[in-house]
Amino acid sequence: MELVCPECRGQVFPRVSQLGTRHLYHRTRPPSCSLANESLEHHLLKLELVTCARAAGFRAELEVAAPTGEWRADVMVFGPDGNRLMALEAQLSPITAEEIAARTGLFERDGVRVCWFGIRPRPWVGTVPTLLVQAPVEQGQVWTVAAGLARLSRRPVSWSPVAAALSDAVSWMLTGRIVPHTPRCSSRKVTDENEWYEWAKGWTASWRDSWRLWWTAPVALDAEHVRQEAEARRRQQAEEEAAARQREAKARDKARKKAAYAAFWSRTGLDQQQWRYFRALAELFFSRALVFGAPDSRYGDGRPVYERNGPEGERWTLVAVACPDPRQLRAWAEELPLLVPSHADLAVLAGRAWAPFQVYVFDPETGVMDRERVLPASVDS
Repeated sequence: MELVCPECRGQVFPRVSQLGTRHLYHRTRPPSCSLANESLEHHLLKLELVTCARAAGFRAELEVAAPTGEWRADVMVFGPDGNRLMALEAQLSPITAEEIAARTGLFERDGVRVCWFGIRPRPWVGTVPTLLVQAPVEQGQVWTVAAGLARLSRRPVSWSPVAAALSDAVSWMLTGRIVPHTPRCSSRKVTDENEWYEWAKGWTASWRDSWRLWWTAPVALDAEHVRQEAEARRRQQAEEEAAARQREAKARDKARKKAAYAAFWSRTGLDQQQWRYFRALAELFFSRALVFGAPDSRYGDGRPVYERNGPEGERWTLVAVACPDPRQLRAWAEELPLLVPSHADLAVLAGRAWAPFQVYVFDPETGVMDRERVLPASVDS
């Protein structure tokens, strides 16, 4: 019986490779036949794929073309109903990620699932359903999966590589025991048991690249996994919202303080240099290091004055109020000394006193430091 090539119709002959693989070859290579011009490596991988599919109980044929001629599958696997089920593509020659995505789209458009098989680093690896495989190096060994197959570990939740014979992997994908999976979280990677070395690193276009999808068991996509992923997204969203609220609160507080300071300088008529002298006089008079807070509406828009004490200065004790608005004096003015920059401010406070006030004058213009006990007008008379 004469054997012919399905593409060029030229005569082909059977032979056995050094590893014991039976295959066909053109005795005279025709220049226009792509099957004759493909590498031995590519030819052997196709033969292995068709053998694996048939061993799994499926009808599989080599070089099956679409009715429109838009694609031709290296190996086409047919379902029990006779319809095209899945294309197994041995992709060993260079191709861009865009080109392989377009070819995948043509298969999917016609209702044909597809898996691409490679053995060398390529830019497209992991951008489409992919298995990277290794040929046997000695007789008696089998083709194996080098990358592309992973399982979900739950404690902690992470992806780990799975080693398998190529025949098993092909059987699993044809029977639905594994499916292509795109991780829900963009940071998901497949790592080794030590969880530091990224799985299949270097198989892609760059060492910085990661696989976008891989083959895994459908059980890995169960409700618990989805729940964990959703919970992680909710936590991330809650953290982002909390951070946004914190930023907004800080911005509002900053704006409030800015407006309070502007009102304070306008009301007191002090500039920055005068304020520094005022503070220096107060510290000199009391012989203590004082901390002047921001203008505070709780103290008549004056600036609360604190003394830091304790072994590490961790305690702040409120000891006075500087430059309060005389129109906003409240009960705290009876308990806390009031610090003002001039005797004119002292006179205004005296006119509004309803109880004895302790007032200190620290004049930044003259350097005068004075202490007065202001009494209500009724008591004064």
